[in-house]
Amino acid sequence: MEEFQEKDTIKEPVLTDNSAVVSNEQEGQAVNAPSDEKLILGKFKSVDELTKAYAELEKLQGSQSKELGALRQRNGFFNAIGEMLNKQQEVKNAQDEISKDMEKYNTPEYFQNPIFREIYKEAFQILGNNLDTERLVDLAENYVKSRIFAAEKAKAAQAETDKAIDSMNFSKNKVSSLIPPKKRLDEMTSKEVDDLLERLI
Repeated sequence: MEEFQEKDTIKEPVLTDNSAVVSNEQEGQAVNAPSDEKLILGKFKSVDELTKAYAELEKLQGSQSKELGALRQRNGFFNAIGEMLNKQQEVKNAQDEISKDMEKYNTPEYFQNPIFREIYKEAFQILGNNLDTERLVDLAENYVKSRIFAAEKAKAAQAETDKAIDSMNFSKNKVSSLIPPKKRLDEMTSKEVDDLLERLI
């Protein structure tokens, strides 16, 4: 009998009310928690959440576009100022170069000569600060020398021709020796041929 009573006294573990609540909550969460398959785009629980997120994204994109536009405008402004400063520096450098050249070549044959000034101007517009003025002057001088030499050579050749013509002994007859005879040589007598030769020689 004692054995029977001991068996009766052994009780099964009884769950407390709290543990039952905990297990019920866990089950409820498992039931109520939406699975990844039920989320919209794997992230949003409802269409309202998706709409709100999209509206926020549009606001953010709009503000970023405005910032980007402002940055581009500011960058363009800085670029324009940089270009203007570069041009001003280029103009100053060009003025310095021209002043140096004018001081060095301020003579009647160079900058005091309007033709040379025009040549220099054209060359500077093409080459800018890369213009080698000394080379330009050398080329101009060589060109002028070659033109003078050619003119003197032509003049000397003309003088030689005039001298040769003046030194020729023409007949002192009233009839010019350059007038061709009225008859052909085969029509002339031997005396007429001799007379003609005497006039021409």
